[in-house]
Amino acid sequence: MTQHAATVVGGGVAGCAAAMAAARCGVHVTLFEQRPTRDTPLHSDDMLCALTGGPDLGAAALDRATGLLKAELCELCPALLDAAGEARIGENSLSVDPVRFAHLVTRRIEADAAIEVVREEARALPRGIVVVATGPTTWSPLARALHSAAGAPFRFSFLGRAPVIAAADLDLSAARWAPLYPGADASLFVPISEDEAEELRVRLLAGQRVSPAEMAADTVLGDEADPVERRAADPKLFRDRVVGGPRGPEVTIEGPAVRLEPHAAGHETFGLPDLLTALTPEAQRQALDAIPALAAAQIVRPGSIHRLPWLAGAEALLPTLQLKRAPRVLLAGTLTGAAGYVEAMATGTVAGINAARLVSADEPLVPGEHSLIGALCRALVGPPPSDERMIQANYGMLPDEREDEGRPKRERRERQIAGALKAIGEYARAALDG
Repeated sequence: MTQHAATVVGGGVAGCAAAMAAARCGVHVTLFEQRPTRDTPLHSDDMLCALTGGPDLGAAALDRATGLLKAELCELCPALLDAAGEARIGENSLSVDPVRFAHLVTRRIEADAAIEVVREEARALPRGIVVVATGPTTWSPLARALHSAAGAPFRFSFLGRAPVIAAADLDLSAARWAPLYPGADASLFVPISEDEAEELRVRLLAGQRVSPAEMAADTVLGDEADPVERRAADPKLFRDRVVGGPRGPEVTIEGPAVRLEPHAAGHETFGLPDLLTALTPEAQRQALDAIPALAAAQIVRPGSIHRLPWLAGAEALLPTLQLKRAPRVLLAGTLTGAAGYVEAMATGTVAGINAARLVSADEPLVPGEHSLIGALCRALVGPPPSDERMIQANYGMLPDEREDEGRPKRERRERQIAGALKAIGEYARAALDG
């Protein structure tokens, strides 16, 4: 077995970012991934860096928070962003083919002599410096060990994922490509009749649900979405938000339509992003049968709602992403209270760099407050949002500059971008080269 100095538990997006970042800093890493020893309801194969939700890694433009985060990550963990670029299928967003992305990252990690992948479940916190990035699959006994080490209670949020269907048996003769809104990547809209829309709504309301037991009836999902069956209870909301069609002037589709989002480079599969659901797989099948164009579709991944445990706030976490009471343990991904793929990459990268620094007896570092990654790390230990939801990176996290008062928004944003890239460059030189 390879001599190692740091351990990463969890082979998802955050765990892979942590392992790659630590290895880039020159330390050996053991990466624990429980699949295939233990299956999970969120995964369908054994690839590392699996995207358990949709394929969209966020906007590419620098004036959007996810775009700036990715630009900062290019300084710190370029191999992960390179894989996303190779697997890209979106034009305006960094939407990727999830299978190709996972394969690319898996190959890179397995080819890295500094990373040893161990396919077994970590049932306790490993000794030494460890990054825990187990996300929604943080189960006991590891969860109990983490809770004990943190000395703080878990909080919980809920996220939904849409069904994914195979394209082979769809009737797309009347479908049209169009952006949902101006500037969005094109989706495929399948027109349906008013009667079909109403039958779909009725079946969504009547179908059996398998919501997590802890999820209250009025819970809004962490990405501020509602389960489609809840939207179906309001005919107007259902019409506007589920079968409303494109919302921009480029293409007009008369009447209701179902939106299909490409989920693979060759369009072999499509997601149904407006159908986030807690219905059973059989109820999902019965609902789609209401739409003749989709009636023969094979559901390759049913929609579901899953619970995310997280430890955040000043009582649990330091801005370095170390546990306050057990600083040899670092968290990454959704366990920090950060939601989103790019946020997972960012927290994983910082945790991996700091794990490597701890191994080398160096002080952990936090990116400067003018960088968006640094602002995110600080926000995770600040007061939680009033509704205690998980947070995503946004430009409002960056510090206000007095000299920017009264300047046009575009000019302020350009100054923020320049300041963020400068700050992350300084952090990269200190953390990676120092």
